[in-house]
Amino acid sequence: MPKQTFDYCALQFLNQWLGKEAVYCKLLASSELENQRKALVKAGGHFRVARNLPKKFETAGNLYRYQPVLDMLNDICDVSSSNVTDVVDQARNRISDQYGGRSVLSLTTKFLWLKIKSPVRIYDKQARIALKTADGDFVAFNDAFSDRYAKCEKQITEACSNLENVLSYSVQSDMKKSEVKNLVTEQWFKERVLDVYLWNQGNA
Repeated sequence: MPKQTFDYCALQFLNQWLGKEAVYCKLLASSELENQRKALVKAGGHFRVARNLPKKFETAGNLYRYQPVLDMLNDICDVSSSNVTDVVDQARNRISDQYGGRSVLSLTTKFLWLKIKSPVRIYDKQARIALKTADGDFVAFNDAFSDRYAKCEKQITEACSNLENVLSYSVQSDMKKSEVKNLVTEQWFKERVLDVYLWNQGNA
C-alpha cells in the first residue's frame, strides 16, 4: 500500500468529520437523551465497534441500547492531559463490567473522543502497530502518540492550513474558508489527522 501523506490524511479526516463525525458530536452534546443515544448508535456503526457490546447484556438489565456507555459519558468531567489515561482506564472498566468483562479499550476511546475530543486519543490496532506499543497498554500508546505528534506537528499544521485550497474536493465544497481555518487550527483536529495517518501506516 502506498504511503499516505499528511496532506492526504488531512483531507481524509476533513471529509470524515464533515460527513459523519460532526453530526455524532452534535447529537451527543444535545440535552435530549434520545439524540445522545442516536449518536452512539450511529457512531457504533461508523467506528465498527457495535459488535463489542452485545445487546443481551442490555436486555438482561432492561436497558436502552448503549445506555451503560451513555451513563458513563454523562458522568465524565474535568479531563486533562494529566489525568486522561486514568479517565480512559476507569471508563473502560466501567463499560467492560456492564458487558460481561469484554475488552473495550478501543471502543471506550472512540466514544470518549466524541464527547471530549482532545486530550483523548483514539486507540486502535492499526495506530498501535504504527506506534509499536504493546497491545492494551493505553499509557504507552498515549505517550508514543504525544511523541510522534511533537515530531510531526509542523507538517500536520501545514497540511491542515492547505485544506482551504482544496475545498472543492471535500464533501462540503461550499464551506467558507474562514470556517475551515477555524476548524483546522483546533488541537483535536490536528491530532485526528495524525490518527488517520497512523491508521493508514499500521494498515499497510
